[in-house]
Amino acid sequence: MTRLVVLMIAGTVLMSSGREAGAWPKMSTTVSEAMVWLTKGSSRSKPAPLKYKVVGVFQRNKQFVGGSAVADVTKQVEFEFKWPLEDGVSPKVLPDIPTKAEHYRDGSAVCPAPILKGAYEHFELKSILVMGPMFGLVGERRTPDMEEYVGGGGCKGTRLVQGQVREEQVLVTLPPEFLAGQLSKGQVFTQQDQGWTWTFTPVP
Repeated sequence: MTRLVVLMIAGTVLMSSGREAGAWPKMSTTVSEAMVWLTKGSSRSKPAPLKYKVVGVFQRNKQFVGGSAVADVTKQVEFEFKWPLEDGVSPKVLPDIPTKAEHYRDGSAVCPAPILKGAYEHFELKSILVMGPMFGLVGERRTPDMEEYVGGGGCKGTRLVQGQVREEQVLVTLPPEFLAGQLSKGQVFTQQDQGWTWTFTPVP
């Protein structure tokens, strides 16, 4: 009888994982109930948690970095989590890797490149929220003060553009194999979304 119940729960998770991303929050209750039922079993049947390192890489060749300036931008963020997820246990944010920005130029391609007074930071990860089958990454984007050329004046004069610091949020969805219980030993998962490539790698 116990085996039959487990198979029924697994079937529910497999069917749910086939939905579109927009419908996932609605199915999170079913998945959570299944996970709670499984984890409340005997200590012999409870699986050992698996640890994963997630690496996200953002790349864009014409990213606005403040004012009229654009640059070729690469940003990498990293964090770790254990699966199954546990209530009250947040993923671990790993040390920040500064944004790589190069080939600064004027976005209109009319004037010379603006003169930056500091570094551009695309997304410095600060904290992570767990929202059903998604991670809500909360970070900070920083644009530096800069002197940009004024196109209307024949690019002969410049004006000061104040830098900004603002909060940014990025959603990362768990690969469906996690919810379906289809995790093979050593298997690496990769997915892409809005310029980001996310790689999930099991670690000791």
